[in-house]
Amino acid sequence: MTEKLGTHITLTRNLAAPAANTTAAAGLLKILLAAQATGTIVQWAEVDAGAPKSKQPYWVTLCDTQTRLYDANAVVRYLYKVGNLALSDRLAVEQALEWEEKTLSVLPAGDLSAILAAGEAQANVLSAHAPATAVSAVLFGALYYALSNTKTALVSKYPALQQWYAQQLASTAVETALPAFTANVVKVLVREEPSLGNRRVNADIAFEFDPSKTVLPEAGAKNVLITSALPYVNNVPHLGNVIGSTLSADVFARYSRVRGNNTLFICGTDEYGTATETKALEDGVTCQELCDKYHQVHKEVYEWFDLSFNHFGRTSTQKHSEIVREIFGQCVDNGYVLEKELPQLYCEQCCRYLADRFVEGTCPKCAYDDARGDQCDKCGTMLDAVELIDPRCKLDNNRPVVRTSKHQYIDLERLQPQCKAFVEKSSEEGKWTANSLAITSNWFKEGLEPRCITRDLKWGVPVPLPGYENKVFY
Repeated sequence: MTEKLGTHITLTRNLAAPAANTTAAAGLLKILLAAQATGTIVQWAEVDAGAPKSKQPYWVTLCDTQTRLYDANAVVRYLYKVGNLALSDRLAVEQALEWEEKTLSVLPAGDLSAILAAGEAQANVLSAHAPATAVSAVLFGALYYALSNTKTALVSKYPALQQWYAQQLASTAVETALPAFTANVVKVLVREEPSLGNRRVNADIAFEFDPSKTVLPEAGAKNVLITSALPYVNNVPHLGNVIGSTLSADVFARYSRVRGNNTLFICGTDEYGTATETKALEDGVTCQELCDKYHQVHKEVYEWFDLSFNHFGRTSTQKHSEIVREIFGQCVDNGYVLEKELPQLYCEQCCRYLADRFVEGTCPKCAYDDARGDQCDKCGTMLDAVELIDPRCKLDNNRPVVRTSKHQYIDLERLQPQCKAFVEKSSEEGKWTANSLAITSNWFKEGLEPRCITRDLKWGVPVPLPGYENKVFY
């Protein structure tokens, strides 16, 4: 007995079931609805061990020719063709499939609002097709995930779509197809859109803060000081700069304020140093002019990102210089500063002493040939630039010469007991990472050495000592 064309199809499950928000899942629902509309029986089967390999989660085998169809829309077209659908209706189905392929499928699966807006734009098509029609089956399969996983308040913004969806849910075809569809797809959890109403925090704590308010330590409160690494001011900050320090610190500052902590978040532009002098020479401006320009650029960028600094300053202010000199004076009074002659690298081509960052060479410890003037990034050894083997000036690749110059040093060797006690207490209270502890412990094990705090530069905080007129703090 010859089987009637289109009496049934075999739907073979392959691999894992498709996720509910995928094109494959939408295709499965369209097939089930088209089968309902055309009276076609769907027989389910599991993939045979000897079947050809396929990455598709399912395929359809036609009963009359045993032809396999892997594309859901091809199956839909076939079912309506053998179901003797009127030519005008088949053309309408073709238009609906084309709309789905060209408009809907290019939208991100998670952007439910965009999908619903696209569906609402088809309002004239939706209203022209009653439940259980061929076109409705196509559109319902394509839009079902977005409509069924969006809150009613959002769906109500699209009244034509909402009304059509309610009609479809009440149809016999949809009521019959949905159970089989749900059993053969993987449910996807939809993340709730964040809002002030669903944040799990104390509603009595304000999220906003007043940047004009002076924040001072409060007795009995948890006082939190947050500082970002100061952005250098000789360039325009890019996204990596922002994410790397200021934006991440801002996230924590906002979190700390929400927790009710007395939080002070400060930052500012780092404006002193050799890099500023070099950039100013390149641009043909003074160091102050360069800093004024880029400080404003940085400030505008951070304001655009709405970073919640309590204070955003700069290191070139008079107040900053006063604080630096006051701290230096206290160190001198307590005997924590000493003077040493420092051999330095001097570039005769540039006519300047070279800061550590402008010297490269071979590390004397591990032979890494791209070590910086202050540290080897390969072995982690702290260096003086003169220790480098075959040093070179980064500005002109010239080989610098060694000259001596008097400089001020913080006597860290004398301060090691206090520093060690501080680390032991703070690392336990602050829960330092294992890596931080390991590096710090290694410094103590090797013994802290005096650290130079002045440089032979013109742009910076002047050193208030006789004979240091051409030197600044570093």
